[in-house]
Amino acid sequence: MDQLDPAKESAATGSPAAGDQPPKVRVPVHRVLLRLCSLALAVAAEALVTLPVLAGVRAVRGRDAAGRFLRRRLVRRIQALGPTFVKFAQIAGARRDVLPGPLCDELSRLHDSVRPITARQSRRAWRKAYGGAPPPFLAGLDAVPVAGGSIACVYRGVLHDGRVVALKLKRPGIDGVMRADLALIRALVRACERLPQLRGMPMADLVGYVSNAILGQLDLRREEANIVRLRENLAAVPDVDVPELHPRLSRPTCLVFEFIPELDTRTPGTLPDPVRARLASAVLSAAHKMMFVDGFVHCDPHPGNIYLLPRGRAVILDAGYSVQLPDRVRNLIGGFFSALASGDGRRCGEIMLASMADVGPDCDTDAFVDDIAELVARSAGPGNAFAMAPFGNGVFEVQSAHRLYAASDFAFPIMSLMILESTVRGLWPEADFQQVGAAAPQ
Repeated sequence: MDQLDPAKESAATGSPAAGDQPPKVRVPVHRVLLRLCSLALAVAAEALVTLPVLAGVRAVRGRDAAGRFLRRRLVRRIQALGPTFVKFAQIAGARRDVLPGPLCDELSRLHDSVRPITARQSRRAWRKAYGGAPPPFLAGLDAVPVAGGSIACVYRGVLHDGRVVALKLKRPGIDGVMRADLALIRALVRACERLPQLRGMPMADLVGYVSNAILGQLDLRREEANIVRLRENLAAVPDVDVPELHPRLSRPTCLVFEFIPELDTRTPGTLPDPVRARLASAVLSAAHKMMFVDGFVHCDPHPGNIYLLPRGRAVILDAGYSVQLPDRVRNLIGGFFSALASGDGRRCGEIMLASMADVGPDCDTDAFVDDIAELVARSAGPGNAFAMAPFGNGVFEVQSAHRLYAASDFAFPIMSLMILESTVRGLWPEADFQQVGAAAPQ
């Protein structure tokens, strides 16, 4: 049991501090050019198929139907282009202030539509991580992954002492492809920034933030540090579990966790209402501690990462996309939610102005604050039934009308709260999400 080489063990546990910027790696020009050619051929083939059909759909069924068809085809093509574009679309799709709402809705489908790793790829990945398959410390390993994502897949294994573990195995060869793709996306954005229609949008800020998030998720040792920190931070939150990591068994391309059985999105429907309400409140308490106490935030709280268990516990998984908020940003977000709970709309507008990527000299800041104050008056505060998603969409409409866009280090944590609200309401529809920023929910 646990028969590991000490030198490898030392290397496996030498994790960087959570929240550090991922190291910059120069991408060879030939790799970028080869990837560009491959993508150009794929896009050209897609256009030959899609454009004639799109014209027919628009002629027969109208403009709205054509838009829905185009968005579905776009998401299908993103999936075919590979994990970089899937991951980028997952994260960028949260920016409803920059991208159209219907497109964001379609991009959200990519959270649960990633193709699994093949048997041949898994054998290659096991050899890289441990020298062979199965790893020597396992008595058994399931051949088919129990879960899959754009960067890694999760397998169920059994240790020699009978303990069951989950092994998060990184897809082989993914680093070079994703780095080349990100280099192409950055070049494309630099070209798009010159278009008059995109002037003022923080595209470079958005792409830089998403690129750092993706590169951080490529580093499983970084995720190792994240999960250890998140587990420590949330240890005092009642009814919430973060899986324990086995650092001695983990490697730079494979993390080993305790296995959490019975992860099923249908479980909330089988629990008594008081249990569902209690666990939804516990998840909100965890969100409050992450966002407003520790400032270390799990930014990907979709239903595939938060589960309720039949034994009456909530589980938070996958800390790959976690960020440490700068103190200024944490204070701004805390002040925003405190003002929101009290119904102080003007203060909400002033805080949003302070968070903007750029406020031009011709911007009517008073009118922007007035519009936010009016939105808060009808959506939040005492006596209002607050819902984060429609409120957030209203905020984005006001921002777009005034051509103001929040900096990514402020916008993405807010987006994570919108995703979290949708997840929590799936656990318990009556959850009072407005209180997440004012005080620890009860």
